[in-house]
Amino acid sequence: MSSSFKKHNPGRITQPGQRQTSSRKPLHKRLLTRRKILPLIGVALFILALMVLRNEIQQFSWSTFVSHVNLIPNHQLLPALGMTVVSYLILTLYDQLALLNFGIRHPWRKVAKASFLGFAFSHNITPSLLVGGTIRYRIYSSMGVSGFNVTKVVGFCAITLWLGFMTLGGMVFAGTSVVVPKGINWPLPNLQILGWLFILLSITYLILCRNIRATIAFRGKLFSLPTLPIAAGQLVISSMDLAASSIILYLLLPPIDGLTYPMFLAIYLTGFMGGIISQVPGGLGVIETILVLMLGSFVEPAQILSAVLVYRLFYFILPLLLGSVILAIHEIRQRRKQGKADSG
Repeated sequence: MSSSFKKHNPGRITQPGQRQTSSRKPLHKRLLTRRKILPLIGVALFILALMVLRNEIQQFSWSTFVSHVNLIPNHQLLPALGMTVVSYLILTLYDQLALLNFGIRHPWRKVAKASFLGFAFSHNITPSLLVGGTIRYRIYSSMGVSGFNVTKVVGFCAITLWLGFMTLGGMVFAGTSVVVPKGINWPLPNLQILGWLFILLSITYLILCRNIRATIAFRGKLFSLPTLPIAAGQLVISSMDLAASSIILYLLLPPIDGLTYPMFLAIYLTGFMGGIISQVPGGLGVIETILVLMLGSFVEPAQILSAVLVYRLFYFILPLLLGSVILAIHEIRQRRKQGKADSG
């Protein structure tokens, strides 16, 4: 015997011919809500950037800053500034590789803007993943990239950073004689053991990406490991990024007898890891402490602090200032496009 009712959803019964109502908002209302929220995100990020810049600038007196800069010759400042540009160009490859991994194609110029803004803001503001993800969503959404794909890009970039750190740090730590001073509360003072552990983890990751091609479904979304070429690209790009950022600071230090670049790189990566673990924006105070303790036998603390101060200006403050201007221009253009669309 047939029933005169059809069950469409658990706990919900409709009669034949009766349309089932959905709890979701109509598409045009969802789009309208999205168009209202996205500009607010851009404005909030811009205001946040101005607040951070104001706080950064207030920490330095002009006379102190000039005195520190005067300790560094011009022939060291210009190469360090140039290497900063190179470093941020390398950072744009994080997003480019992530989009390639997820089958999304966009011109490098557009991807570079999203990547630069994401890193310029997340380097200065915590929580870095949330800040970087929010500003990437603001830029990528205007390019038609979904929120879920933006989340995957942010996660991919974060994993890539740690993979590169393990790869470069593994090679450097395994062959270094640098010892972590007792004044630093470090979980594993022997950097050589840590280096070999990092190398093992990096090789394991490549093997997994080479041999495991299964796809995992989680809450209706599909996830899989990158292919071997993409995984190798992650290790190379992030290693290049960390090496480039370390060269900026290395160029700002005075010539030091007995301090080779590999030794300095081991010290820099130790400070870098301490800064990330601390979750302090830019590792402020943490990196300086580690560098002073580990470089104290090579150079005067005043020279170290001068180099770090200019390094922060080049690598953190100037990109954030430039990023704030680029974000403001982006928001103005988006408002104009929206105004033309509404009037049309």
